[in-house]
Amino acid sequence: MLLARYAIGPVKLYAGYENIQFANPNTPLAAGSTIIGGYTLGTVNNTAFTNNKDLQVFWTGAKYAVSSEIDLSAAYYHEEQNSFQGNGCTNNTFAACSGQLDAVSFLADYRFTRRFDVYAGIMFSHVANGLSNGFLNTSTIDPTVGLRFQF
Repeated sequence: MLLARYAIGPVKLYAGYENIQFANPNTPLAAGSTIIGGYTLGTVNNTAFTNNKDLQVFWTGAKYAVSSEIDLSAAYYHEEQNSFQGNGCTNNTFAACSGQLDAVSFLADYRFTRRFDVYAGIMFSHVANGLSNGFLNTSTIDPTVGLRFQF
């Protein structure tokens, strides 16, 4: 994972990249093996990934302090999954086909005391190809509103 943050006066810029790899274990475990915490494994799947799954996640965003009480934020997120189906598929027939997720979010946060704030935000997201397998809607708009107390 690589992360970055940079502040210029009332503006903070953020960016990140993460590469997640899913693969079969190099040292397989057998049923009955004892693991950390003293737990005994009842069943084990050491062959879940015939082909390695590679998920890459990118994000960037900015937060602007309008005043000492009000912050506005915006962000963009992107996920890219390789095809680990084995046939190089690029559609949504299987969840193991290559796929993408894109999302954009906006947030307004108002602190009316040191410990209380209220926020409102919205996120638009879209999934495609393998990552959209099983979704009823491939595009969504998700609003949120909340009141928060911080200890």
